[in-house]
Amino acid sequence: MTARWFPDEMPTPAASAETAGWWEAASRHRLVVQRCDQCGRTRHPPGPVCPSCRAVTSDWLELPGTGTVYTYTVVHQAFVPALADRLPYVVIAVELDGATGARLVSNLVDAAPEDVEVGLPVEVVWEDMGPELALPRFRPAGVAPSAPAGARSEGTR
Repeated sequence: MTARWFPDEMPTPAASAETAGWWEAASRHRLVVQRCDQCGRTRHPPGPVCPSCRAVTSDWLELPGTGTVYTYTVVHQAFVPALADRLPYVVIAVELDGATGARLVSNLVDAAPEDVEVGLPVEVVWEDMGPELALPRFRPAGVAPSAPAGARSEGTR
């Protein structure tokens, strides 16, 4: 198991026919985006039709797992009660390297909320939520991994 930043009580994301390939890659700690077979445009979240050329065929482009913070918010209120002891936490939109404009909404971990800024270089870290579910989180590029207070690390579930 990988480091854990969020509690087990968090709602589990739902997969669909369009997102199944993304979740399969994530379970293997691979960060991918959907790429149109016709025009080459990348997109996230995955969808059945290319928003650029309307083609219905696509493949998965594996990314290096790096990017920059496009925008962010620091959350100070526990909208999900299980997050009360994790406040404040940071939600970021990451401009993904190699994805020509595709962005991914996730969390910034291993950093103090006051250290986040637009343009901050980040890298993916994986949070295993179970044997077949992993979620990408991001930390500042080059920062050594550490689990924040209240988080659980390897081997504890």
